[in-house]
Amino acid sequence: MKKTASIRALSLPPTRPSPVLVDPDLIAGYLEDASSVGPGTARGLLRPDRPEEAATFLRMTAGRELDVLPQAARSSLTGAARPRGEVVITCERWTDAELLSAGGPAGRVRCGAGVRLRDLQRWLGEHGRFFPPIPTYQEAMIGGTIATDAGGAATFKYGKTRAWVRGIEVLLFNGDLLKVERGECVVPRGGTFRVELPGGRVLEVPTPTYLLPAVKKLSCGYWSSDPMDLVDLFVGSEGTLGMLASATLDLVPLPPAVVAGLAFLPDSGAALALSRTLCSGAVPGVRSVEMLDDRCLSLLKAHGDAEKLRVTLPAGAGAALIFEIEMPEAIDRDAAEAIVVASLEGEASRHPLAQLVREVERHGAGDDFELVFPGDDVRREALAAFREAAPKRVNEILQARRRDDAGIAKVGGDLVVPPAELDAAIAFWREGFAARGLEFAIWGHVSDGNLHPNALPRSLAQTDAACEVLLDFARDAGRRGGAPLAEHGVGRSPLKQRMLREFLGEPALAEMRAIKDALDPDDRFSPGVLFPARQRP
Repeated sequence: MKKTASIRALSLPPTRPSPVLVDPDLIAGYLEDASSVGPGTARGLLRPDRPEEAATFLRMTAGRELDVLPQAARSSLTGAARPRGEVVITCERWTDAELLSAGGPAGRVRCGAGVRLRDLQRWLGEHGRFFPPIPTYQEAMIGGTIATDAGGAATFKYGKTRAWVRGIEVLLFNGDLLKVERGECVVPRGGTFRVELPGGRVLEVPTPTYLLPAVKKLSCGYWSSDPMDLVDLFVGSEGTLGMLASATLDLVPLPPAVVAGLAFLPDSGAALALSRTLCSGAVPGVRSVEMLDDRCLSLLKAHGDAEKLRVTLPAGAGAALIFEIEMPEAIDRDAAEAIVVASLEGEASRHPLAQLVREVERHGAGDDFELVFPGDDVRREALAAFREAAPKRVNEILQARRRDDAGIAKVGGDLVVPPAELDAAIAFWREGFAARGLEFAIWGHVSDGNLHPNALPRSLAQTDAACEVLLDFARDAGRRGGAPLAEHGVGRSPLKQRMLREFLGEPALAEMRAIKDALDPDDRFSPGVLFPARQRP
């Protein structure tokens, strides 16, 4: 394989750029993201109807030291979508989509960066198709999903977004458009991409040489692999190398039916044991397993979330598992119930539902077990809401505490370890929180080895202590063959940027800087994301 691969960027036809909005009332809705840091500041706001309008603006302002912040649904938990004086360019109006017949068992879809996941899945479902990564936040847009290489519960079966991105169209620093298909521009590790701009300039883009751990989820700056595909340099780059205009995504056939379930276990150890069994292949079709620990359950009971969602918390429950299993064939509620009843009565069957019931019974969770059969989408969404209630409740508690102490901040981990290491990792987290007198709650994607240990500090001093303990957890994850940054990215969080430096080392950060310098020589995209922003002269 050649060590250099070349590709030509395109110059889009000039058009009238979108006006730069400066009205504070219009800009106000674009100043915050989901990081709970509070509103930022923006020099202006662009809401272009088409990528060509954004391209014209980038072309007109290139070389003028004007920073821009590409923005999608503002669901970042790391402050990456919160402006710090840039011009915000939102992709929210780029909502075109078309099915493509070529490729994969269910074809592909080409869609604008502003298409929301919920709308995409609904539309694809009408055509018998499915975008399989299923990132957790369904109001997220494709632009942000790709920029963060988003994952979710179903990463266990399908992998993260990266695996399903077939091609991308990206606006570069000067407004030129880079269109690249997977496999079109590939070099071995340490090779160079040559991006030829229409005006004759060539961007010499180095590729990373650092190694990344083989875990289900990883969000540690720029991707590194051997060989290296140019598409993968942009996926997960958090808007620092360009602005995604559109993407081509691989699809699969819509699953014939999905069964969801909720099981309660006496403690996290028992929950992990059942999760390992479900994910071992003993129950075919498992696509996700989520876990809530005892602290989560206590919060959801005390604040009424369980009652509101009609979830009965059994006495002595120390953990909960929420899972989804794809059925091999279409099955209605009556047929599914018949299989479950027959299994409970001892009838031998290799149907996934029967195997599920047997394993849940074998692990002692049969008495406090709920199944949601195909067609009951309302109840299935209620179980998903029960899981999501944990981070929502933690955020609300911290918001209330900030009224008494403005120094209180959200301190949450986004750790991934090999599933076999989860028992020891959770014990380490519990000991770490307890040693510093911190309240905490643990939840997350147990099937992927990706959990979120969160502190609930009551003061600035406890917030500082929580940051220190999260750094301990990050180092421990690396020692276990995992990583401190699994799915939320790095963003502008000083804590996560420190985790990135410690985990990959300064030479790796220097390689990332060299990549950004090559693709964004004006250093204008998302300054301060991944690494501190350079000071303007």
